[in-house]
Amino acid sequence: MQHQRLVFLVDGRNKVLHPTRKLDMVRRWLRQMNAKVIKFVGKIMVVQVFKNLAYQKDNPTYWIGVDPGDTIGICLIRITIHNKVKRLLSVEFHTRSKEIKQLLETRRMYRCTRRYFRRKRVKKKGYVPKHRSARFENRRRSNGWLTPSVRHFLESHKSVIRKLVEYVPDVNISLEYAKFDIQKMINPDIKGEQYQRGRLFGYQNIRAYVLHRDKYTCQLCGKKNVSFQLHHIVPRSQNGKDHPDNLITLCSDCHAKVHNDMALLKRLQTKVKTKLVDFTSTSRLNIIMSFLKHWLESEFGRDRIWFCIGADSYVIRRELNLNKTHCNDAYCIAINKLIRHDVDLEHESFTNNRIIRFEQKRQHNRRMKSFERNRLYYILKDKKKIRVATNRSGNPEAFHEVYDTKILPLLKQGYRLKVNPGVKGYRKKFSEIGFKEGATIRINDRVDVLKGTSGFGYTYDGTIFKLKDMEVIYPYGGWKCVEI
Repeated sequence: MQHQRLVFLVDGRNKVLHPTRKLDMVRRWLRQMNAKVIKFVGKIMVVQVFKNLAYQKDNPTYWIGVDPGDTIGICLIRITIHNKVKRLLSVEFHTRSKEIKQLLETRRMYRCTRRYFRRKRVKKKGYVPKHRSARFENRRRSNGWLTPSVRHFLESHKSVIRKLVEYVPDVNISLEYAKFDIQKMINPDIKGEQYQRGRLFGYQNIRAYVLHRDKYTCQLCGKKNVSFQLHHIVPRSQNGKDHPDNLITLCSDCHAKVHNDMALLKRLQTKVKTKLVDFTSTSRLNIIMSFLKHWLESEFGRDRIWFCIGADSYVIRRELNLNKTHCNDAYCIAINKLIRHDVDLEHESFTNNRIIRFEQKRQHNRRMKSFERNRLYYILKDKKKIRVATNRSGNPEAFHEVYDTKILPLLKQGYRLKVNPGVKGYRKKFSEIGFKEGATIRINDRVDVLKGTSGFGYTYDGTIFKLKDMEVIYPYGGWKCVEI
């Protein structure tokens, strides 16, 4: 079944109008030059209308349902004055919060390596390398501080909500306020003081607990009374955790064999009785919920916000016989407040609405750069260049920092401020490509998102295209439509 495109409208003064699905009308406006397209992503289009539109008699209201998580489910519905509910838009946004920690660890590795060789070069020249003692007293975290991955997770939710609210008039927002009890998810019978007496209670550390759990026995050969080592079932290189369920006891000989024999590694993984469950995204969601709630109330007002719990959406989904998807959950969240009243749900809207999926791509990749030279401000004095300021933020010589104290007096004396533009140099393999993963490209009159590059080119529908045959439409990342 063909997906019905939704068109968002704004007038000549950028005032938001009611969205429409009357594509013939919009095409006629575009042909007559009475409108123009200002945004087009996937099946979502924003059109600016220059003609005066007639007043809409039945002034509908709009609700946005938000299902938070690593995959954000968004559903836009419209309620007419006759209490008829229609689903207009179903979107899934896949965030990249899982990548943040790994990217920070990679940056830390490069930074440590760079500093090590820098000190080594200084020592080789006979100088004493710079050393700064560790600082502890001046490390203070401001109120509301979040780790980089959690901060990115929160900002992704804010970005998605802002983008949709921007083009919907007088919209209300319904959010599933989810708080998960992770201990209860692991052990449903837990209660009382058992929350303070976890699995590691009474043990000195994780190692002591794992050795006692495995009865001080190698789990491959069954040896006892030897030197034991703990092995990560899911390797640390693949984001394996230091969790007891991911650790197993091995002797030193078996540990060396496991890392060299893939068949032995698979055999070891079958011995694991406990299913490994990752609660990282659940923990992130628990952290951001209070911040997201406070931001919604301060940004849009308490009168336009409605909060529900997971049990509410579960009951509605069962009553409507809907599958468990992020968009269906978002729809149940959107109608949660309305279902208490006498509303008419148009069931055909469940089948006519296909899901539009977006993925978040990386915007900046400094690994592609071989060097970067900042913009430099200078004056000519006796035919010599005198450096005045730079554009680097946070630098004591930054332009905005020294304008009043250093630059303005020179301008009053008659000197002319000149600028050397900044330069970015890219590594050879990236400069030949000219664009990166997440870029929007055109291949054979078809627009797509680049998912990766290699020396052979780009594979699409079983055909290999050379990089020179592609046209770059938008070279940066951000939210990209990957499936309709």
